[in-house]
Amino acid sequence: MSQFQLTAKVNIQLSGGMKIDKGQTFFVNLPFGRLPFDSINSKEAVIKQLELRNFNIKGHENILGTNYFEVKKF
Repeated sequence: MSQFQLTAKVNIQLSGGMKIDKGQTFFVNLPFGRLPFDSINSKEAVIKQLELRNFNIKGHENILGTNYFEVKKF
């Protein structure tokens, strides 16, 4: 497994008054050879990690990209 740190580049407003603050970080684990936003499966893994932290991004899937998150591999 590869671990990645995702850091929000901007404040991201979500439904229900939830938001991801600029600079907030999340760690995700993905199979070797995968990047967080390179496939549907990778994006689903990121969504699950965010849901575990009580962030529901349903309807905001467009935030899953490098325009909104800086990606660092560990």
